[in-house]
Amino acid sequence: MTQSPAAMAASAGAAASATCRVNAVVYNRNVACQTSQASVQVLRNGKEVGRATFTISHEMTLNKKSLKWSETTRVSKAAIAGSASGIRMATSVSCGSPCKATSHVSSHTLGAAFSGKVDYSDGVKKNKIHSSAAKYTFTFSKPGYTLGRFSYSSLGFRCDDSFWNAAKTRRILSPGCVFPKYKPTLTTMSTLPDIAKNIRRIQGKGGHYGKPGSGHPLRRLTSDTKANANRRAVCGKAKPVPGKSCDEYPFARTYEGGTALPAASRGIAMVPATEQDKQGGRIIGFYKQERVMDKDGFWVAV
Repeated sequence: MTQSPAAMAASAGAAASATCRVNAVVYNRNVACQTSQASVQVLRNGKEVGRATFTISHEMTLNKKSLKWSETTRVSKAAIAGSASGIRMATSVSCGSPCKATSHVSSHTLGAAFSGKVDYSDGVKKNKIHSSAAKYTFTFSKPGYTLGRFSYSSLGFRCDDSFWNAAKTRRILSPGCVFPKYKPTLTTMSTLPDIAKNIRRIQGKGGHYGKPGSGHPLRRLTSDTKANANRRAVCGKAKPVPGKSCDEYPFARTYEGGTALPAASRGIAMVPATEQDKQGGRIIGFYKQERVMDKDGFWVAV
């Protein structure tokens, strides 16, 4: 009989690869480290006669600009008690079509620490999104004894080939993969002084939407029709000022834009047109860099 790893808490971190914790999944937009404690009971005639205890760690590194990525699986030195010596552990990994997992984690006898790699590839189609997770299955055996197996899954990942021009004839970004549970942070507004001032003002009141730590992220809106309607709803009656442009926050291209939020949580300001001209490109660049899809949450730090 085997005992599956303990339930794992998930937490976001800027440097997931450097902050692995036992019984936790620590992750950012493209790296996740999942470490768990495991215990294998050795039974004979229904009674425990031995036990092996160890940790299993998976560090998966997705590629934001490719449909191929890899993972390292590590098994720690095992604490062996009673008749637990000589246990063989076999590992299998799957991820659901059109994702393919190729495990190089060989069968091993528990005792000394060992590791191996898993290679992944995803066959997501043009203009499509594929969400999945790796499923790990560990099978234990020892002649003459009863052991068993356990399985668990990785943090969910998402691969897409969604960034094409309007005519759908040319890619504007290579396909790639991310961990969508992680909400990335837009930081490039901070160097646009008047826009940053307006964002700080609005984030400082109401529901503090988009402010890191507020619990209220913004969510990307991809519909041009709805984005234009959002913009008209809040800037349509703004009095023109030479050299200035109406800047709205939350952004029109979010589900929180326009009049979706109470008046206390939104607002406009007249900002230099030169800043406004730069803002759109920076936001689109951020969406591409972090593969932010429709309804994906994100933060704005200024």
